[in-house]
Amino acid sequence: MSALLRRTVNASLTKNIVCRSITQHNTSMSVIRPTYNTIRWNTTDSVTNKPGSATTQPETTESKYSETTKKVIYGLARAMGYYSKGSTAIKASHKLYNECAMQMDLNKDFYIKECNLPDNFQSWFSVTQVHVWMLMVHLRAEKQGTLYIQEVVNRFFEDAEARIRQHGISQQKVIDSYIKDLLAQFHGGVVAYDEGMCKDDPVLAAALWRNLFAISSNNATDLALVVQHIRRQLQALEQFGGEKLNAGIVQFEKPDTKLLA
Repeated sequence: MSALLRRTVNASLTKNIVCRSITQHNTSMSVIRPTYNTIRWNTTDSVTNKPGSATTQPETTESKYSETTKKVIYGLARAMGYYSKGSTAIKASHKLYNECAMQMDLNKDFYIKECNLPDNFQSWFSVTQVHVWMLMVHLRAEKQGTLYIQEVVNRFFEDAEARIRQHGISQQKVIDSYIKDLLAQFHGGVVAYDEGMCKDDPVLAAALWRNLFAISSNNATDLALVVQHIRRQLQALEQFGGEKLNAGIVQFEKPDTKLLA
């Protein structure tokens, strides 16, 4: 993503995203620290198996890094910015975003066959946006949520640009124009989904109809299934926070093909 376009995305996201979360919970942000594995050295003496001879058992000794060594390593890592809030968010954002980006491919039977979405770039973008938005709702309640949201959105538009280039478009002006259109679509979708989340299912369904299903021929059942999926996922995401969030661990469930009672 070009530097100019990145600034546009960052400034637009900071200005326009409406943070409306149903629930607020305070989760202290844990710092990732490297784990030092215990070093084991096994020494086995060769023994000739003769009658009456004794067999020497392998001797195992354990050696750990000293506390001084650990402090030195931790100090150097912090000095180099390894444990800074920004670097932690950037590292985690790649894993968090990748989980969102793969949902279209993992659930093609649902989105393409069940919901009748066309198998193209626009469908991928719209489905990925829904999952990025659900993750954003979860991140808003975290201590460093704004920073994580920004980095996840950066990954989203970096990926979008890369996929546009894969379709044979190489002129930067044309790519920038597409990205700006997608950014406007993204912000409109976020505001609409926020409103639906805070109000009721009919409002959320209307937002999905405009932003996800507009390019397909579908029915009310498909719409209800996606609304059901979103409500369940927003609740399920509450288990991912703190250390899991720092490690970039998040998971979405497969959409149900039947309405649950």
